[in-house]
Amino acid sequence: MKHVKKVLAFVMIFSLLALTACNDSSSGGAKDEKAEITFWTISLSPTFDDYINGMIADFEKENPNIKVKWQDIPFDQVEKKTLTAAASGQLGDVMNLNTDYLKKLAALGAVKNLEKDTKDVKDDFFPGIWDAGKLEDGTYALPWYLSTGVVLYNKELLKKAGYDNPPTTEEEAWEMSKVIKEKTGAIGHLVKDIHVYLPANGADIVSEDLKSAAINNPKALEIFKEFKQRYDDGLIPKEAVLGTYKHNEAFAQEKLAWWNIGPQLFRQVKDLSPEVYAKSDASPAILGSEEKIHVGIMNVAVAEKTKHPEAAIKFAKFVTNAENQLAFGKIVPILPSVIEATEDEFYTDVKEAKDPADKGRYLAAKQLEKGANLFPPVENISQINKAVQEEFQKVLLEDKDPEQALKDAETEINKLLK
Repeated sequence: MKHVKKVLAFVMIFSLLALTACNDSSSGGAKDEKAEITFWTISLSPTFDDYINGMIADFEKENPNIKVKWQDIPFDQVEKKTLTAAASGQLGDVMNLNTDYLKKLAALGAVKNLEKDTKDVKDDFFPGIWDAGKLEDGTYALPWYLSTGVVLYNKELLKKAGYDNPPTTEEEAWEMSKVIKEKTGAIGHLVKDIHVYLPANGADIVSEDLKSAAINNPKALEIFKEFKQRYDDGLIPKEAVLGTYKHNEAFAQEKLAWWNIGPQLFRQVKDLSPEVYAKSDASPAILGSEEKIHVGIMNVAVAEKTKHPEAAIKFAKFVTNAENQLAFGKIVPILPSVIEATEDEFYTDVKEAKDPADKGRYLAAKQLEKGANLFPPVENISQINKAVQEEFQKVLLEDKDPEQALKDAETEINKLLK
C-alpha cells in the first residue's frame, strides 16, 4: 500500500510538470518586524509533509520573526483558486505555480516582478531554466523542481537493425526509424508534442516581440510535410498522433525501439517486462537543430500584494536554494534547477550505472545545461499549443493541406495574442 501511495505521488508530481494570504498594502517586511506569510503548494501533501514542514521549520529557526503558514492545494482546484484569489487580492504570499499559471497571473499583475530582487541568486540557476519565469521584460518567479526526458533504448532491437548506438539528433532518429521499421517491424522515433518539436527545430510559433504568430513560416511548412510523409509511410502510428499511444507497453513488447521520457518512468518497463529492461540502456535526449532540450518547470512566485515582500522573497529563495532542492530530489525523482545541486554525488556517481534509470538520473541532470522552457513567454500559451496540435493532427489524419493548416494556426494564435 505504501508503494502504491508513493507511485501515485510520483505520478501526480510529474503530471504537474507536463503541464512542470495577501492584503492590500505592499509595505512592511522590515528586518526586525514580525511577519506571517502563507505558502501555497500544488498537491504535495500528504506525501511530502515531512519534507515541506521540515523545510519551513528550518527557515523559521533561521528567521525567528517570520512565521510560515503552509497550504497545499489539490491540482484540480489550482486554476480556479488562484484566478479567483488573484481577482480578490487573496493569493498566497509565496506560491508554487507551473509555468502556464505563472504567466496568467503575471499578465494580470498578480505576482511580483522579481527582476531586481533576485539578482543575487540568478546565476545559481541554469540560464535556460531561469528564463521560464520571464514574461516580456519581467522575471516573475524562481525556478523550483524540474523534469526532462532522456532516452531508454532497446540494445537488441537496434543491433538487429544494424546499429550499435541510439540516435543523437532528430535527423539521425528518423533515418534510423526507416531501417528499424524495415528490418524489425518496430517503431523507432516518436514525437509527443509538435509545439515543442517546432521551436526545438528552428520553427518559431510566436514572433520575437511576442505580439503576433510566427508559425506560418517555411521551416514549419517543411516540418509539417515531413511528418505527413512519415505518417503515410507507417513510421508514426495513428494512436501516437491522437496521444493515446502506450509507449511503456509498446517498449516492453519490443514494438518501440526507444522511448524519450523522464528516467523516473523507466521502471514502468521493468515492471511490465524485466527481460526487455535488462537489455535496455539510457542515453541523452535526441537533439533538434537548435540543440535545446525542453524542460517541465515548477516555479515559486511572490504575490504582488503581499504585506511582507521582504519575508516572502527571502522564503522563496530559501525554498529554491541548492541544499533544499537537493534534499527534495533525493526523496522524489525530480531534478533541481540550481546548478550546485546537480553537482552533488547523488547525480554524478551514477554516470556509469548499469541500471538505465540510475544512469538516466545522471544524464537528465547533465543535460540541464541545454535545458529550456521552449514555450513562448505569453499568457495564453496552453491554448496556443492546443491550436498548433489540432492543426497538425488534421494534416496527418485528415489530409489537410499543410499550408492551409499553418495559415489557420496563425489566425487562431493571433486571436489568442490579442
